[in-house]
Amino acid sequence: MKKSLIFGFGRAGRGLHLHCLRKLHTDQRHTGLFDTKVGVVDPYASHIHEPSLAFFRNVKDVAGFAPEDTVVHICTSPELHAETLRQAAEYGYKNFMVEKPLASTLAELELIQQLERQYGLDVLVVANWLSSSLTAQIRDIVRSNRYGSLTLIVAEQDKARLTRTLSNMSHDSALDVEIPHLAALALSLGGAQADVVQASVTDMHVEGAVIPNLGTAHISLLHAGGLTSRLNSNLASPIRKRTIRLYFANHQVVGYFPCAQDDSYSWLQIYDKDGVLIEQQVMYDDPLSAMFVEYYRYFDGLCAKPESDLAFNARVVATLCEAKMKCGLMLSKAEQELYAGAGVHYETVKTG
Repeated sequence: MKKSLIFGFGRAGRGLHLHCLRKLHTDQRHTGLFDTKVGVVDPYASHIHEPSLAFFRNVKDVAGFAPEDTVVHICTSPELHAETLRQAAEYGYKNFMVEKPLASTLAELELIQQLERQYGLDVLVVANWLSSSLTAQIRDIVRSNRYGSLTLIVAEQDKARLTRTLSNMSHDSALDVEIPHLAALALSLGGAQADVVQASVTDMHVEGAVIPNLGTAHISLLHAGGLTSRLNSNLASPIRKRTIRLYFANHQVVGYFPCAQDDSYSWLQIYDKDGVLIEQQVMYDDPLSAMFVEYYRYFDGLCAKPESDLAFNARVVATLCEAKMKCGLMLSKAEQELYAGAGVHYETVKTG
């Protein structure tokens, strides 16, 4: 049984991680897995009233959360992940759940990899769609080869994020918001070795205001086995949607993921070559809770290491960074040299 220590108490820390932990504390199926003791490390959160929480201004003030008994949840902004990991590692913490994306640049990724080696860290990254019941069904279909070879994956995650974007400019582009989820899903299903063929972003337009690069995002990937993935996200969409379409020679598999915290069901539909629906399933699906259970079981030594570890997410980060390069997003000279050394060519294809 592990205690939970949350670094960063914004939307992810309070609205997602704490919410999920409290839900699981009352789930009788997981008694003995989650300690009800939860701590928060955030210098700006001590005024917040949350029952049963212990607040600390910084890691040196933490008491009652021994490193060997604690899972650290890193819920700070991506550019602070490396520094937050370093601070926690210096106080002996080794088991980490880090919010996506793991890092925003290759330089940040390299720092995190150095910390992992230096302190012997065990880092898992939030990738809840990999723990989805729907994803498990899709994975079984692909592995069974019942419809032949998979040729194309199209994943889309749309939402109206206008208010949050206007009030919080912490993200540099739409590639940092929902696309990391889709990239992890595509690399898991299609193979982690993939090249970015094309990428683009557009601006968000709200009542005369223009928010650069935070409208839509698109990435096309070519996987090592020849499979193509297309990832699309629209943060100014009036319709909330989380879908995946898999194309085989004569069949199409369509999946609809849950769209909100109060929505816990997914749909799976299978169509034949004539577009006729031949099978449909509706299944209970709570990906975030399932991911928390999987990760905590792993940290307790009860199951194998989940897929979304640091090595896998190094590929996710590299993919996202390559897409940013192709979109012409601002990078320092040092970062451009890192990409050049990795064989990534800089070009501008930004639209909008």
